[in-house]
Amino acid sequence: MKKNNIIVITLIVIICIMAISYAAFSTKLNINGSANITSDWDIKITGVTTKNILGDATKAFEPVVSETSVTFKTNLFSPGDSMTYEVTIANEGTIDAKVDSIEMTESKNPAIIFSTNGINEDDVLEAGAKQTYEVTVAYNSNVTSQPEELSGTLTVKLNYVQNS
Repeated sequence: MKKNNIIVITLIVIICIMAISYAAFSTKLNINGSANITSDWDIKITGVTTKNILGDATKAFEPVVSETSVTFKTNLFSPGDSMTYEVTIANEGTIDAKVDSIEMTESKNPAIIFSTNGINEDDVLEAGAKQTYEVTVAYNSNVTSQPEELSGTLTVKLNYVQNS
């Protein structure tokens, strides 16, 4: 009988321990928290200036600026004429940006050559920083006869993405 009592008491103790353990692990666990992300995406052209004029080149109109694109129209009269513009772009936001692509849309005039200098795809523009690049509009010196159209239009658009 004594052996049976020990077995019964041991089983009761085991069952009690199991019941207490089950109750402890089946308690509902609540985790509450919150997070705020504040960031600002603000990339834009902040200035366009004429840096260098060669020959008789003139502006047909002042450059037209919108956020990350600028349109130039320049009058050129003879080989060697050119005009260089300096464009300033600023990251006034809180997120670093990277140049994803550079789109150049130009009037198709074989007498006029357009080029950019100082900015490339994958360039990083850190938050709060500024960057300048140049756009040059030049009369093609390889042209052997005077074309009918002596002006050309160019739009340069920079497409930015978040730098990772």
